[in-house]
Amino acid sequence: MGDGQTRFGHIYRRHYGDIRRFVGRRVAEGDVDDVTAEVFVVVWRRLSESPAGDRLLPWLYGIARRVLSNEFRRVRRAHALAEHVAAQPAEPAGTDHAAAVADRLAMAAAFDRLREDDREVLRLVAWENLTSAEVATVLGCARTTAAMRINRARRRLLDALRRGASRELRGGSAVAAAEGAKR
Repeated sequence: MGDGQTRFGHIYRRHYGDIRRFVGRRVAEGDVDDVTAEVFVVVWRRLSESPAGDRLLPWLYGIARRVLSNEFRRVRRAHALAEHVAAQPAEPAGTDHAAAVADRLAMAAAFDRLREDDREVLRLVAWENLTSAEVATVLGCARTTAAMRINRARRRLLDALRRGASRELRGGSAVAAAEGAKR
């Protein structure tokens, strides 16, 4: 067994109970083992940074605190999504979803036409619900730079949506648009 494995084994055996209790006082019983395991995954990855002696346990608590923070954010996002879905009005049976599907397809097509860096910025904002300051941290840039990238990506998405809509009007939908104008 390598030195790293030996050191990790020692840390795990000596402090597993401490970390599990620390986590257990902060999350539901059903999540304690998973969160504790995640703490030790991070410990394994950062083993070369681990301090010796009396500073080890506080270091482990710091890792546990950050893992818990990530877990709390995940739970908050899940609850927010559930509340958002629950707040959506129920559609009556037989509702025609064609327009909504067409809108989603148009959005997906426009999104796919963007450069990858624009798509990633928009994913961080829309899917991960990050602020421009948080996007800046993820991208490793200034907040103002991130805000500018977000704004430009949104503008390019809107342009792509407009280009897609004008193509549809020139295509098969042009007949329907012309017929609608005659009425």
